[in-house]
Amino acid sequence: MAPMNRLVVALLLALLAFAAPAQAAPRVAALTPFSASTITRLGVRPVVLGQTLGGTDQYLASLRGVPVLTLTHPLGPNMEQLATYNPSIVLSSKTWQRGSAPMRRLGMKVYESDPTSVAAVGRETRAIGKVLGRTRAANALATKIENDVRAAQRGIKRRPRVLVILGVGRTPHAMLANSWGGDVVAKAGGQLLTAGLRSPSGIARISDEIVVKRNPDIIIAVPHGSPGAINKLAAYYQNNPSWRNTRAVKNKRVYVATGNQLLQPYPGVAATIRSVRAKFLKNY
Repeated sequence: MAPMNRLVVALLLALLAFAAPAQAAPRVAALTPFSASTITRLGVRPVVLGQTLGGTDQYLASLRGVPVLTLTHPLGPNMEQLATYNPSIVLSSKTWQRGSAPMRRLGMKVYESDPTSVAAVGRETRAIGKVLGRTRAANALATKIENDVRAAQRGIKRRPRVLVILGVGRTPHAMLANSWGGDVVAKAGGQLLTAGLRSPSGIARISDEIVVKRNPDIIIAVPHGSPGAINKLAAYYQNNPSWRNTRAVKNKRVYVATGNQLLQPYPGVAATIRSVRAKFLKNY
């Protein structure tokens, strides 16, 4: 071997010997469906999940088998139970912000992330990537999500008047434009009949009389309750006699969404927009 070649080989071997080992994936507790689904797409498997408001129909198959923590107000997870999973990072939300200080006292890095609008999904994806040290992958994922959303909104031909109703038991609540479900339906081309209703949470309690007075073309009911009660609630909202004089009932356009896609945000929001357009709004 020529002297110059031997020198190059020696330098390469020296560099390999002193190279830093590959960075291990952080141990992450993902308390929201959005954060859990996002980090999975970034190549990080959470050590534990927070329970969801609805079903797990929007979760990736790769999240099956991950332990789940019960979340209760006002702190979120039980701190002792959370500590047994030894997470270095907790991805939480504003809902559980009172639990952030105790988590930090346990030595955990906490980031509160849960978008309430379609536009915020890309921004929060990039923020999570920065927290995890996966900036490049997060930028690519966020750009793909934003492009997919634009594609899902193409060709909207009709913008029907819609009430999106969160059914807490048999009490109707309107999902406003500042709620996740309301914003998704609006992005899909629905005109929300929520003028004059205000709520920081994006959910405003209404009455059956208000539903009739606003007379929507379409009602999308999202029943919310214990898993065993969902089917009964779905049947109730599908056939609520108090709404019989609305255009939605007369034209058989009362729909029930029993999954989790309108309750909590997910990275796959473009697929949700397409689903809302195809199943409910029919505005292609």
